[in-house]
Amino acid sequence: MQPFSLILIGIITAIIGALPFGLVNLTVLDTAYQKGKRHAMNIAFGAAWIEVLFGLSAIMLGNSIVRFTSENQFIHYLILLLPAFVGFIFLFKKDSKNFTSKTKSKGFIKGIFLNLISLQVLVYWIIAITFLSSNHLVIQNRIDILLFLLGIWIGKMTVLWFYSYLSQRIFSKWRFLSLNMNRVIGSILLVTVLIQFLK
Repeated sequence: MQPFSLILIGIITAIIGALPFGLVNLTVLDTAYQKGKRHAMNIAFGAAWIEVLFGLSAIMLGNSIVRFTSENQFIHYLILLLPAFVGFIFLFKKDSKNFTSKTKSKGFIKGIFLNLISLQVLVYWIIAITFLSSNHLVIQNRIDILLFLLGIWIGKMTVLWFYSYLSQRIFSKWRFLSLNMNRVIGSILLVTVLIQFLK
């Protein structure tokens, strides 16, 4: 497969997975509105690298991850505890609009953490890679993997930049969202955990 095609497949797959409202998207949206696009993109940068890590994990260990979690229910439930805990923190945390400035590294680390606890992202990549592989669309060698991962990074950053760019317009129309962002994020996390738990 041509290098450009592999990058394009990575971009499209990442965009499909990243477009719906999620923990990282909403945080980038809120940060761009409250503190500016530069701060928001620091978070996006960290989240994008975790997206690449999830994609690589799905390529290399997808079947093993599914089998391990399905055979060890205790591990499965234990993994759900962290996002559930964070969800409750967001749910009961008061929304504060008096932000202090944060360093670039803190924003980057925050992006890493937020995407790491978004379990549905890893699940998405396992499903996506399984679909692509069954249709012989990706991954013949290491160069293919690197090109595909580059596409993932570009796709994720594009979506998060798009959210950052639209933050003012979105919040001007949906004031409830801007005033209750922590509760919205917490609710999304808890709903995601509940869905994974019921599976």
